[in-house]
Amino acid sequence: MDEFEKLLEESLSEEQKFKKGKTITGRVIKVDDKFVYVDIGYKVEGVIPREELPEVQEGQEVEAVIVKISPRLEYPRLSYRLIAEKKEFEKVVEAFKEGRELVGNVEKKVKSGYIVDISGVRAFLPFEESGKKLGVGKPVRVKVIDITVTKDKPKVKVSHKAYLEEERRRRRQELLSRLQKGDVVEGKVVKIDPNKGITLVVDGVLRVFLPKEELSWGRDRNPYNYAEVDETLKVKVKKINKEKSFGIVSLREMKENPWEKFLREHQAGDIIEGKVYQVVPKGVVIDIDEGVEGFVPLEEVSWEKPEDEKDKFKKGDKVKVKILRIEPKRRRIILSLREAKPKPWEEYLEKNPPGSRVKGKVLRTEGSRAIIELEEGVKGVIYRGDLSWTKPGRVEEVLKPGEEMEFAVLGVDGRFIKLGLKQLTQNPWELIKQNYKVGDRVKLKVKDALAFGAFLEFPEGVDGLLPFSEVPKGVRVEKGEEHEVQIIDLNPEEGKITLSIKALGTYEVPEEGEEESSQQEEVATGFKLGEILKKKWKA
Repeated sequence: MDEFEKLLEESLSEEQKFKKGKTITGRVIKVDDKFVYVDIGYKVEGVIPREELPEVQEGQEVEAVIVKISPRLEYPRLSYRLIAEKKEFEKVVEAFKEGRELVGNVEKKVKSGYIVDISGVRAFLPFEESGKKLGVGKPVRVKVIDITVTKDKPKVKVSHKAYLEEERRRRRQELLSRLQKGDVVEGKVVKIDPNKGITLVVDGVLRVFLPKEELSWGRDRNPYNYAEVDETLKVKVKKINKEKSFGIVSLREMKENPWEKFLREHQAGDIIEGKVYQVVPKGVVIDIDEGVEGFVPLEEVSWEKPEDEKDKFKKGDKVKVKILRIEPKRRRIILSLREAKPKPWEEYLEKNPPGSRVKGKVLRTEGSRAIIELEEGVKGVIYRGDLSWTKPGRVEEVLKPGEEMEFAVLGVDGRFIKLGLKQLTQNPWELIKQNYKVGDRVKLKVKDALAFGAFLEFPEGVDGLLPFSEVPKGVRVEKGEEHEVQIIDLNPEEGKITLSIKALGTYEVPEEGEEESSQQEEVATGFKLGEILKKKWKA
């Protein structure tokens, strides 16, 4: 090869080495205010604008790109910025491939989006990918969603929205990994469906649903009574589906199950407070606590006229009730309104103790007793045996419905005040005990004469029996007559006095076999005298 060919080859080789766009490496030999001078192995040094390498030192090796080279230029123009941009662009490409986010600065706002500077790489961020309003000059995290290269100039498209979605996914998975059933979380209400329930978002990343059945232990299942959109609620996790990133939560379980609490704190016989929830034909529904209701059967509403009394109650009325029965398996509580109040007859007896005199109106007679109205809600009862100290008449003969009378209070008989008439006067048998003894002779009037004997009336108001076996032969005992008799038996405790004329000793003894007076004969009916007397005294 001749000398000319060698020179031509070297010239072509140097032209290829120092071609525009080539990346070269050189050593800094000088730095002034305008340029950084780099020995690149060319016949003259290349220069880099000082602002591209403000911290460079002499002797330092640098990499640069040939921007412009010409015999007309004093120094070839180099650029370090293009090398830096190339490296940063390679990082952008790598982040795009790996799906990593990058941090850039919003450089400016343009017609359809924002220009974002990512370490010297300019990227376009469309408005629809911003996710929110961005501020010029502010940092922003983005993900590269597209890279295209046209005429050796790359175009980078980024999205802040994609970053936000990815961040939400990451935080959601982190939340799901640690969330357990029973955990208490706070969520923001984003939707209310009156027929289904409330949708919330926890920590801004996880959607959960609060069914209306889980709002309250009570009857109120209207979601609008518990929250409003954008309000925050504390709820308890009931179920988490980690695959579907969704959860079911409960508001009512933030409180203890009121039924379990009720069973722990109360038992039959307790008097508790409640509110009337509803009046129904068969009774009254009482709201005891949220989720705990009791029922008052009609007969337990009032001691008197429960059908009328129940209609006096209105929803919301505060009442006291007595627990009659608790049925845990059925979650049922039977209550009584009337048992929670003092019994009216007990209150009446407290005001009118035994021995008091009271007035009452005869309502009706029922066989051997009569029902007396004393005051509203309080009734009395009087039995035949308490009508008179002596032989009492039939109840309906002594007491007439509608008649007002004075009675003596004796005590309580079930739900009735026990009354008496004879107790209004002194017990004549007490006087008999004081005034008479066996063997006394008295002159008495015949009150009644029967087949077995006659009843004679004492001044004290009691009767004595003169059996005809104690009447001498030939002596007639007729009603209205007076006879002298002797007391041969006296038993005030049993209410019996037995009299005799024979005991006076003023009569002749009949001859043997002579019949006694027909009045002394045994009654033809076949009843024995003892049986007849027994019936008579019991009457």
